[in-house]
Amino acid sequence: MPETTNTNLLAVIKKGTDNNKLIKWPGTDTPVILKILSEQERLDASLATERLFKSEKVEANLMTADQYESEKTIQMLYRALRCPDNLDTPLCPNISQFRKALSREDMKMLITEYLGYESLCSPSPENLSSEDFDRLLQDLKKNATATTTNITSLCTARKLLLILAAPPQVLPPVNG
Repeated sequence: MPETTNTNLLAVIKKGTDNNKLIKWPGTDTPVILKILSEQERLDASLATERLFKSEKVEANLMTADQYESEKTIQMLYRALRCPDNLDTPLCPNISQFRKALSREDMKMLITEYLGYESLCSPSPENLSSEDFDRLLQDLKKNATATTTNITSLCTARKLLLILAAPPQVLPPVNG
């Protein structure tokens, strides 16, 4: 992640789940909106994948793992890609039509775009330097309401909660 300042980091996190980005459909000049999914939407994508596999009587195992992950990616993209003139409208009326319109290469390019944008909007602790995370923690202590309502990374929220609930102990130096 590029070097960020305290103000930049908080501004990025404050964008929250309403983040939208205008992109072009791969290989075209057709604009589409890419929106960051909420945890509920991500769960819905996973559950839809599970339902599809059960309804088609396909067992999720080592042999079908690639198809399972591919379907989960398709489900996420279906929820994340929107019409530019109406954010409530998916690109296709249903998942089946979306799946038919999506090539494997399109899917790879779109999920890469999505994941890159998601990490900018809601950085995970793995992508933050120790200094950036410490600044985020200080901002949370100063203005908890503004900061917590806009953190969309469950991993970041969990790490912040753990540190606030049980701050790391500073051990006295050993004399000896």
